[in-house]
Amino acid sequence: MSQYRKGYLFEKKTHLEIAQIVSGYKNIKFYGIESRGSKGAADLIFGFYDLNGKKRTWIGVQCKRGYVSKPEKAREVKSAMRKYGMIMFYSTPKKEKKTEIEFYPDFRNWLDKWIESN
Repeated sequence: MSQYRKGYLFEKKTHLEIAQIVSGYKNIKFYGIESRGSKGAADLIFGFYDLNGKKRTWIGVQCKRGYVSKPEKAREVKSAMRKYGMIMFYSTPKKEKKTEIEFYPDFRNWLDKWIESN
């Protein structure tokens, strides 16, 4: 299997993971866009709308199948905000269990805080 195909499948898996997390919140509508092999800041873009708070936001997700250090993730997340005004997350396979996805920063925690702030 080619590296491109493996990356594509990991992006699909990440998209489904985010969709599954967000679908647990009945007051949130969302839309996801996959950029397919782009060299931009994000592989996936999601738009969220809180029906209760009437607020919207967009986030980017950079998907990496390989190891990315925490300081590197932090730099990239900060850079995306500075350059594009984009809230950015990294998705990587969990160290302990490669079949599961880990988000940096913690996506579920961020979503809870965003809902509370509305």
